[in-house]
Amino acid sequence: MKKMKAACLTKIPKEIEVREIPVPEIGENEFLVKMHACSLCYTDVKACVHGKHFYIELYGLPWTPGHEMAGEIAVVGDRVTGYSVGQRVAVAPFNPCLECPPCKLGAYRFCHKAPGSFVQPGGFAEYFKVPGEGAHLRTLVLPNAVSYEEAALVEPVASCLHAVRKAGVPQGSTAAVIGAGPMGLILMQLAKAEGAVKVFMVDVDDQRLEQALDFGADEVINSAKENANQAIRLKTGFMGADVVFEAVGSAQTYLLALEMARGGGAVSLFGGMPGGSTVEIPSDLLHYHELTITGTSSFSPDDYKNALELIEAGKIDVKRLISHRFDSLDGVLEAVNLSLDKQGLKKVVLL
Repeated sequence: MKKMKAACLTKIPKEIEVREIPVPEIGENEFLVKMHACSLCYTDVKACVHGKHFYIELYGLPWTPGHEMAGEIAVVGDRVTGYSVGQRVAVAPFNPCLECPPCKLGAYRFCHKAPGSFVQPGGFAEYFKVPGEGAHLRTLVLPNAVSYEEAALVEPVASCLHAVRKAGVPQGSTAAVIGAGPMGLILMQLAKAEGAVKVFMVDVDDQRLEQALDFGADEVINSAKENANQAIRLKTGFMGADVVFEAVGSAQTYLLALEMARGGGAVSLFGGMPGGSTVEIPSDLLHYHELTITGTSSFSPDDYKNALELIEAGKIDVKRLISHRFDSLDGVLEAVNLSLDKQGLKKVVLL
């Protein structure tokens, strides 16, 4: 049996070691991808610290994290069509069936079969296998202009695109983004690409706010130094932002997002909070302000395809989001620790 290296979470919290495990055996309707780039998502970071992940809950440890990945097809099963050995691909972590009730409603995040179609063993491994059935929905052949490291960021861009499109960004609108981390910077770029003429970035870290200006934010607000809601009101003729994206995931910033939106505006609660969290919301913000509030997680097949198109067209700059590159799987633990310390933006392992 052939062996490969994989970064494995062996114990909570964040005991990660590189182990030799079997190369996945593929069936006639599956294919094997050699990983060339995998980016670390903060969801994986939280799973490594707290153990909260559906795969861990189903199968236990050890677990190989990583779901933002790209690579080269190495082996193709006999019944796989549309893919061939040597193709460069970006691979989304799950595959909606399109047949269950949620899928028929377009709620792909809640697909009944999706958890069972997760790539194996995970992105931080030398190889992973992909189910061939419905692969066209989540496995994209890369254009020559898109590098592996850029392709690894198609997944986070797709998640942000889903949020932006669900909330709606009208042409000529003003938008605000709370949280100048990697996802906030993507949301900011997408809001502009979708039609916002002005985007405000809110954070408590001056260095991150400076980065946001470099990425195209029109104005920045340090909510640790001034009242962000009042600042937004003053900058929008006392209206508030047409649409607000919350990309932190805390009760305080959820409430701030609702306060910053204009009457009749939209709020996207993108940042995830720990399970069981609650937020107290003054009723007048909902009733009298007539807000539209959306929560999003994951993305649709169209979002994934469109995310790659936006990256290829240069409308979303993902390469500058990569602050740390590691040339071996030994870098996964360091990437997790850097993320916990809020150091840098995206961390990518390149093999």
